[in-house]
Amino acid sequence: MATFSPAPRRTARYSSIGMSPSPPRQGTSKRTRLGSVQPQSRFSTPARRGHLPPVRDDDSIMSGSGMDVDEGGSEIFERGLKTESVFSKSKEMTVTFYAQLPLEVRQALRNADFYREGYTGDVDPVTGFAVVASLETCFVWKYSQREPGLIVSSNIGQIRFWDSIGMGLAGGDNFSFSQLSMEQGENVTSLTRADSQTFIISTSVGRLFRLVLTSSGGKYHLSTHVFSRPSSSLSLTRLLPGFWSTQELQPQRGNVNAVAVCDLARDATGRVVWALVDTRLQQWNMSIEGWEELLLEEDIGEQTRAAVREYFPTAPQEDVELDLELLDLKVQGSNDMVLLVSFAGQEEDTSMQVTTQPRRVYAIAYLRHLPGSFQILKVQAVPYQSTSSSGAPMHPRLQIVVPEKLVAIQFGDAVTICAQENEYMDRLELKSSTDRTLGIGVIEGEGSLLVLTAATMMKTMVDPNEVALFHPETGRANLIKSTMAKAILYGSLPENPLHFSFPPEIDEEALMSGAEQLSEAVLESDAEVVRSHHDLNAQMTGRKDRLSFLIKFINDNSALTKMSQRSRQTLATDAEKLYAAHQLWLRHNESLHAGQNQRTLQKAVHHYMTAIGEDHHEDGIRAFLRMRVRDLGGLIPHVAELVRISASDMNGRISEVIPQANQIVMTILQSAYNYREFNLGVYGITLPMIDPWTSQPNVIAIVVELFNLTAAIVETPSGDPGTANIKRLPKSQLPELASCVFKCIQERLDWLASPTASEESGAERERSEQDERFRQLRPQVLETLRKNDFANEAFRLAEDYHDFRSLAALCHKEKIYPPQENPNAARIEAYIDKFKEAFTTELFRWYIEHGELRTMFSLGHNEYLDLFFAEHDYPGISWLHDIGRGRYAPASQALHTEAEHATELVSKHLMLSIGKLSHLAQLHDGETEISQDVLDAFHDGLDFVSVHDTLVEDLKSALATVRARQSLEMQVETIAQQKAANLGASKAFYNVFKYLVRQLLQGKALPVEDMADVLSLKDNKNHVEDYATALQLLARAENIPSARKLNAFRTVWRRIFKHDDWNQIRQTTGVSDQELNERLRSTALYAALQAVAHKKSRPEGFKLTPAETLEAPLQAEIALRWPSLSPEEVVAIERDYERDCRIVHGLDLDGIYQSMEQLVENDISMHDHI
Repeated sequence: MATFSPAPRRTARYSSIGMSPSPPRQGTSKRTRLGSVQPQSRFSTPARRGHLPPVRDDDSIMSGSGMDVDEGGSEIFERGLKTESVFSKSKEMTVTFYAQLPLEVRQALRNADFYREGYTGDVDPVTGFAVVASLETCFVWKYSQREPGLIVSSNIGQIRFWDSIGMGLAGGDNFSFSQLSMEQGENVTSLTRADSQTFIISTSVGRLFRLVLTSSGGKYHLSTHVFSRPSSSLSLTRLLPGFWSTQELQPQRGNVNAVAVCDLARDATGRVVWALVDTRLQQWNMSIEGWEELLLEEDIGEQTRAAVREYFPTAPQEDVELDLELLDLKVQGSNDMVLLVSFAGQEEDTSMQVTTQPRRVYAIAYLRHLPGSFQILKVQAVPYQSTSSSGAPMHPRLQIVVPEKLVAIQFGDAVTICAQENEYMDRLELKSSTDRTLGIGVIEGEGSLLVLTAATMMKTMVDPNEVALFHPETGRANLIKSTMAKAILYGSLPENPLHFSFPPEIDEEALMSGAEQLSEAVLESDAEVVRSHHDLNAQMTGRKDRLSFLIKFINDNSALTKMSQRSRQTLATDAEKLYAAHQLWLRHNESLHAGQNQRTLQKAVHHYMTAIGEDHHEDGIRAFLRMRVRDLGGLIPHVAELVRISASDMNGRISEVIPQANQIVMTILQSAYNYREFNLGVYGITLPMIDPWTSQPNVIAIVVELFNLTAAIVETPSGDPGTANIKRLPKSQLPELASCVFKCIQERLDWLASPTASEESGAERERSEQDERFRQLRPQVLETLRKNDFANEAFRLAEDYHDFRSLAALCHKEKIYPPQENPNAARIEAYIDKFKEAFTTELFRWYIEHGELRTMFSLGHNEYLDLFFAEHDYPGISWLHDIGRGRYAPASQALHTEAEHATELVSKHLMLSIGKLSHLAQLHDGETEISQDVLDAFHDGLDFVSVHDTLVEDLKSALATVRARQSLEMQVETIAQQKAANLGASKAFYNVFKYLVRQLLQGKALPVEDMADVLSLKDNKNHVEDYATALQLLARAENIPSARKLNAFRTVWRRIFKHDDWNQIRQTTGVSDQELNERLRSTALYAALQAVAHKKSRPEGFKLTPAETLEAPLQAEIALRWPSLSPEEVVAIERDYERDCRIVHGLDLDGIYQSMEQLVENDISMHDHI
């Protein structure tokens, strides 16, 4: 420890500042000071170059008496920095170079190991001298014109005093020596200046020594004694001990962390001294008569812990875990004190990087001494935390810069500045791991301080007015922005000793707001962060460097995870726009240098600047690229508008404008895409981008429009060689345009499909529209590339976007069968090997859609065909593959399913026949039995085909008498006239019958409902059994909705009831019972009842009474069955249904129906007995 004393020729107004050492470190475990059970101070300098092993820190300044003093009056300084050199600047604080260290000092400190060697220092603005002391050497030099004395104490109590250190007046050997009476293991902890003649030394066992500077014989001498009360041998208390005697306070032992001395009040007989002993505060009266008295000693640990926990909610609740330390103390005013404290931060986690784990957290407590108590007014965070890899050790020290307004705290590698009246705080952090702070000195009355480091001396000037204006809501963001701006402007200067970083516990909103504001300032060429330059290329390069440094700074400070994805993407978007704008300028600059006219860009920029009211600039392009880069995407519509104007104008020279427009748009978009893709990790981007500017709907429309116009120009026939040359450039742009089309749309789709976009109205609708548009656009774009000799580019683009459907189509533009003769046969095999099922699925679909089944089955790859048919329903084709693979059961099932939906009768018959054979083939394939239900289903299907054949043969019998060749319509009319004459009054039913007959004559397979209609609509005088057939077909049908099936049964039964002349049957005069029964047996009703009587399981409607058939189908059901009918036709059919209902109701058949039922039962019973 060292402190300056006034020289004999100096007045007492020159104050001095004492330096305090770091307490000695004892091993790498938790440190305990000698003579104290309290933990030692946690040193706090985070390492920046990896984890450094813990080393012993012996901070003794002297060991023995072998110290040399190297008088620092040398005039040898290294040239370089000037006093106006700025290391850091913000509205509130400016740091500049102040003075170089002497060459000898710099060399010694450059080679010093601060982890193993004890160094301390001081800078005294009052005397203008600075000192650096080690175990062996003490350097003293002047940086101004005043001359002090010097007092140096080692940690073991050896004191050396030089009464003058002026040039030529003193030397290393011209000193007086004193030795404090120290106990075993006791160490000096601080040396404090009380006034020009008085100094105080504290120790690790709680003792205080008073050093007094006296003059004798023209020389100054230093006397010392331990703090003690005056001798009472001659006092009245000794003569009258029981009358005036009071209980003397005895100081408790402990490590003295700090000593603070109050100013001597007017007419006072002593000076108040405060000592911070572990967690206790001692108040001493240091009498001007030369004695000292302890007035007060109180433990403030408990209330300090409570205040810390209140301000820091995450602080440990257990005292042992909190591990509170009171580090330093300063007084301001008569009753107020500023207390520097620290406590344990987050526990170390070996699974994480040690440098991210705070070991000690620092804070300032403002303390007020009231009669009989201490009150903590508030607690304030300090923007510094030590970590588990702390570097150069030093006990943190507190300085009052401006009383009641500003304080500074010195750490081993940083100095922090904190305002007392608001939340403003900042810090100076040293860049080099070999550098460290040695001392700070406050220039009284200026609000400035000098910072002495192992490399230089800096002056820090704080503007109190700006500090007073600091507002928490905006100040934090501005402070973060200022930190990043300083890092950008000054961090890269090689001579700058400062390192810039974010304070601990950085506010996330402030970080994001500050970063975005700074990024915007760079884009707009704000003069505060961007230096002006006539060379636009150099200026834009500098701006790109600024943004690169910004994100690097954020990453280096591990702050990226504190930023939202939206904020990260904002920074990335700014950087990619600047990169794209720079690329645009480079290409434009090359064109200018080559003497090429780029009027399209000039006009587009002019239109844009005019639209925003900025058309007054002489050089619009340079103005745009300097100030409007953030709206780079807004330039694209103006480019497109120029293209449209040239396309509509006969003299618009579209062939000249299009290539330039393509180059502008592609340069902007492709450069942005490339930068984004390359820097995704740097910015921590999680795709998709949030509503990206490169794929806005208008941008997509413009890129597609440019592609189509370019393709139209290229594909326009022309025999003029000159025109062919003009087409060469736009043709070469087609692949890049196509790539951009795909990129834009896919990027938009990715965003619209994200959870964030789904919260926005209209996002799902737009996504569906864009997806459909992209599906239709891809094959068109790829085919355009292929036709214009860019087949490889088309294949590559389809591969990149996994458009396997288009890949399959591109592979079959030439010879398809046999597959081995396809020019793309090798490419197809390569795609199968690479993309596997994803490609084969679309490949097989293409073969099916284009009728190339022979190619599909000749290709091989049965394993992929198995997967394809297992996942996709193609029963009309899969049965071929199954039979070929010997899988007869799935083949028969597929054939039966396909036959049910077959519309061609021949196909239906063939599939049912092969399906039945395939089902039976299982018996020859090792199966012991087969499903009888499946076999019955095939039999029913084949029976249904037979019904078709029989019915068609019956209908065609009406054509037997026609000699001339008839058209299909004439045949239908002839059949309807002969076979449906009974429908003359039901015009709608007559038209339905004709429609169904037409289907049958064309070889169509009718659905069951239609077949039931044909069988029941036709005149069945000679085929009453056809009614029963209709009922049986409906009963077997399983794919008709139940309500519609019931109506179909009602319809058939109504037609059964209408078939016969019941009035004639009811005429029984002169008719025997036998004859009457024969009449009944000849009716359609008898045949129908007899047919349904044999069926045990009767579906609803299979047997109905006349009353149960009187409900006609509704219009909705009719329209659903025949969707192609007009509303008028539906109404007409409804009327015919209702007419039939009225007819049946008018027949009054209930009695006859019962008689008919009885007759059928009797006949069946008699037949069974026979």
